[in-house]
Amino acid sequence: MKSSLSLSSNLMIDDEEHRPEYRYLPGDYVGAIYPRLADVRVAKDELTHRQLIELKQYLVCVYCKRPCAGTCEIGRGKRRVQ
Repeated sequence: MKSSLSLSSNLMIDDEEHRPEYRYLPGDYVGAIYPRLADVRVAKDELTHRQLIELKQYLVCVYCKRPCAGTCEIGRGKRRVQ
């Protein structure tokens, strides 16, 4: 059986070379622990690609007012804002 499941380690190396430590946390936790990084304008330069995906999943959409990660019809451009 084929699966797209993947595992990633939850361990963090603690030395000066591997800091800042938020690079090793899931993106949604980074937004909760470090509020300045919850701003997408800052996060795109500071977080990894995977962390950005995790963070955006929980951001509230400006169109539908829910955490849709841009998957709502308006966010995808299929419907116009009224």
